Amino acid sequence: MLPETHLPKGMRGVIRCPSRANPPLLSVTWTRDGRPLELDKVRPLQPCRPPHLPKPLLLTPPRSQLPGWSVRPDGSIVIATGNDDALGLYRCTPYNSYGTAGESRPTRVLLKDPPAFTVRPKEEYFQEVGRELVIPCVARGDPPPTVTWLKV
Repeated sequence: MLPETHLPKGMRGVIRCPSRANPPLLSVTWTRDGRPLELDKVRPLQPCRPPHLPKPLLLTPPRSQLPGWSVRPDGSIVIATGNDDALGLYRCTPYNSYGTAGESRPTRVLLKDPPAFTVRPKEEYFQEVGRELVIPCVARGDPPPTVTWLKV
């Protein structure tokens, strides 16, 4: 069975590259479903002035071809908003000054529903001493969340 990486739907998530490097990591390449994932590619710079003017004064900064995706120095992919675009089978290949030991084991990226209240407790409850007090609390998610209570 393949290892799984769970990303929360609609929230920030991380796909880790399970590597250790000594000397330190220089770069990491990624594949998704067997195809190179080009996270470092940028679109050509675009002029910030109307086209009828001879030369632009400024150029817009480069943007990733996968907006909201970035790579950490440790090689992990950070996805700003987990959605169906992130689904797939990922492998990373880390490199240092000696080269690489090859691709990582694959991890299947799946989306999960983060916990959400369907019935949220109120801020404050009043009850006569010695009487039963029922505080409703129901949550949903995938996987189903565990509700724990803390007296403050």
